[in-house]
Amino acid sequence: MDVDLLPVPGEDPATTMDDAVAALEGFLGNNKYIHIDGDDVRSVCAGALTTVIRVESGSSTGIVEALDGRFHDSSVASDEVTGAIIAIEGPKSLQLSDATAIVGGVQKRLTDKVEIIWGLNFTDEDVLRATVLLAIQQK
Repeated sequence: MDVDLLPVPGEDPATTMDDAVAALEGFLGNNKYIHIDGDDVRSVCAGALTTVIRVESGSSTGIVEALDGRFHDSSVASDEVTGAIIAIEGPKSLQLSDATAIVGGVQKRLTDKVEIIWGLNFTDEDVLRATVLLAIQQK
C-alpha cells in the first residue's frame, strides 16, 4: 500500500513514522476484539496524505482531551479530512461506552462526510491508547 505520511507539527518525523508503523501493525493484528483489516486501511488512505495521532491515558476522558489537544495543535483542518481509522487499545475492563466516547471525541472534530472505521484490542496493561490515522485531501 502506498501511503504519503504527513508529519505531525512539532513532532520529529521519525516519531510520526514509528507511530504509523505501530498503528498499522496494531490495526492489522489478528487478536482484536473489533478488527480492522488491510482493506479498511486501503479504503480510507488510498490516494490521500496520511498523518497519525497517538495518545495514552488512564481513562477515555483523558484520551478524548489529549486527542482534542493534538487535533487543535495539528495543521489539519477538519474539512480536509476524508477518512479516519481509530485503533483503541485498553485493559479488559474497558467498557464499550468508553470506546464509543473516544470514537465520538474524534467524530466531533471532523465533518459528517468523513468515513470513520474503528477497532478495539484488549491488552494486559492498565493504560488506554488511541491511535488515529487521518486521511487528508491532497491539494
